[in-house]
Amino acid sequence: MLDAVRPVPALGPVPGVGWVDDVVGDPVRALESFVVGWFPAEGEADEAGSAVGPGDLPEALASFHRVTGVRPAIHRFHDPVLKRPERAAGPFGDRLVFAEWSEGSMDWSIPWPPGGGGAADPLVWHTDDPREAPEAIVEREPLSRFLLQFTPFGALLAAPYKAATFCMPVASLDGLWSVLRPVPLSPFLPTYTADRFFVAPGLLAVIGADEGEATACFGALHRGTLTPLLVHGFRWSRFDG
Repeated sequence: MLDAVRPVPALGPVPGVGWVDDVVGDPVRALESFVVGWFPAEGEADEAGSAVGPGDLPEALASFHRVTGVRPAIHRFHDPVLKRPERAAGPFGDRLVFAEWSEGSMDWSIPWPPGGGGAADPLVWHTDDPREAPEAIVEREPLSRFLLQFTPFGALLAAPYKAATFCMPVASLDGLWSVLRPVPLSPFLPTYTADRFFVAPGLLAVIGADEGEATACFGALHRGTLTPLLVHGFRWSRFDG
């Protein structure tokens, strides 16, 4: 009945997944390609996005801010990368905070001023409760690859159409492996959900699994991209397709 009154529109052009080819060899280029492909241009470039903070930023972060000038939708995420990184102190020393979540209840930063062997692509510190009793860990991915986790995750949460499964046996995912392409990155937020990223044309997915059970969450720009997922027979907690 719902399909009769609100039919699924014909699927038009959707973003490709060629950017995944560059994740290992050129993650900065991969991020630029993903952002430009997933988000539409919005008129004039936002020059204000270029004023991002003190000193010379590492190339990955500088490139991110350049591309947000032409794709400002990234700054409308619920928890976007900060337009202006902020200096702060932490358990590992002085740092530059470039992203926050949940009104500052956790943040991500890089050593500041940059130095040492990882200055070109620095390690990333994840700090819980930075204002009261900060606890920090080092992310598994350096800055360039971490941004390739943070940005698609934000894009999935901001996608106009989403779908999410209830917990199910891992074997239930078998039909997806011919559809989804894995993104070669470490699990995201390993101390929390440890989700892995997968993509298909016009589709973002994060899958969390242990030895026996799994959940999957999808984001899409068109309803029609989600509709084919019905053939897998998942139990959906949300399905916009």
